[in-house]
Amino acid sequence: MNNIRTATPVQQGMKPSTEDNLLYIAIKYKSAIIGALIFLVCLGAGIFFWMRYQQTSELESALQLSRITPFLDRGEYKIAINGDGKIAGLKKIADEYAGKYAGTPSGNMANLLLANAYYSSNEFDSALKVFKNLSIKNDDLAAAALAGAGDCYIGKNQFAPAAESYQDASKQAENRVLKAQYLAHAANCFRQINQLKKAAELYTKIVADYPGTTGAAAAQRSLWQISGNL
Repeated sequence: MNNIRTATPVQQGMKPSTEDNLLYIAIKYKSAIIGALIFLVCLGAGIFFWMRYQQTSELESALQLSRITPFLDRGEYKIAINGDGKIAGLKKIADEYAGKYAGTPSGNMANLLLANAYYSSNEFDSALKVFKNLSIKNDDLAAAALAGAGDCYIGKNQFAPAAESYQDASKQAENRVLKAQYLAHAANCFRQINQLKKAAELYTKIVADYPGTTGAAAAQRSLWQISGNL
C-alpha cells in the first residue's frame, strides 16, 4: 500500500485550470509582484509631487521675473542682470529656474532676457554664451535665441558665423515672416564680407519662398543693388 502513488492531474490527462496557474504564479512570484506594485505606487506619487513642485517653481519664477522686468524696460541693464537688494536679477532667476530638464517657462524666459540684457550692454561674449546654451521648446523663441547669437557675432564683426546663426534661426522658426527676416540678415552678412553670390542666392530664395513679406521686399531691393557686381 505504501508504494501506491496517486496519479496527478497531468497523469490523468487533465490540464491545470487557469485559476490554478494564476494561483501558482501569485505564490511563486509574490515578492516580485509586491515589489512591482510598490514601485508603481511610488512612481505615481513621485510624478504627482514632481508636478506640484514644477507648478510651485513656475509661480515663484514668474513672480520674480515680474519684479525685475521693469528695469529692462527702463534700460537699467546692470540692475536687471544682477538684481537690486531683495529683488533677484535675471542671472539668479535663470540659475535657479532654467534648465534643459527641470526648467520652468519663466526661468527659461529669464535666460533669454538675460542674454538680451548682456547684448544691450555690449557684453557680446557673455550674451553669446547664454544664447548658445538656451533650451526653449517654443520654436519661434528658440529661433530668436539663434538670431540673438547672430547679432552677437555681428557685434564682434564676425559675419560668417553670424550668417550661419541666422540661417539656423530661419530653419527653426515657424513664423514665415521671421523665416524671411532671418534669411535676409544672413544674406546681408554674406554681402558684408563680399560673398555676393551666396547673398544673391538667399535673396532670391526669400523672394520666391516668402512673397508678400517685408523680408521679400527688402531682398528684392538688395538683389537690384548687387546685380551689377555678380
